[in-house]
Amino acid sequence: MHILVAAYRALLIALVVLIVAIVSIAVVYRYVLNTPLIFSFDLATILFVWLIFLGLAPAAHEGSHMAVDLFTALLPAKLAAILAVIVRVMMIAIALFLIYYSWNLAMRTRMEIASMRISMIWVYLAMPIGFTTFAGYEIWSLFKSALGRPIGRHAR
Repeated sequence: MHILVAAYRALLIALVVLIVAIVSIAVVYRYVLNTPLIFSFDLATILFVWLIFLGLAPAAHEGSHMAVDLFTALLPAKLAAILAVIVRVMMIAIALFLIYYSWNLAMRTRMEIASMRISMIWVYLAMPIGFTTFAGYEIWSLFKSALGRPIGRHAR
C-alpha cells in the first residue's frame, strides 16, 4: 500500500511541476520571444483542475480540509469519536452523491477546448475520479479505525 501512496503523491508532485513548467515556458515565449503559446493557459488550467480533485484524498489523510473543531475539542473523547464516525459516513455519502452527478455531467458534455482541440470531458472526468479516490480513502480510513488502527488525521 505504501508504494501506491508514494506513486499517487509522485503524480500530484508531477502535476505541480508540469503546471509551473508550462506557465514559465509560456511567460518566456510571450514576453521574450513575442510568440504566445495559445494552449498554455488551457493546459495549465486542466492540470490544475486534476490536481485539485486528485488532491482530495491526500488532503483528507493529512487533515488539511477546512473543519470547525471548536466544539468537538470540548466533547468527551468517546462522544468526539462517535461524532467523527458520523462525519466520515456523511462525507462518504456526499462523495458518492458527487460521483454520480459529476459522472453524469462529464458524460453529457459535448464541448471542446478550442486551443487544444480536445473534449471538455477530460476536464470534467477529474471530478468523479477525484471524488472516487476521496470516497475510497474515507471508506478505507473508516475500516481501519473500526479495526482499532486509525490512519491519517484520525491516528493523532
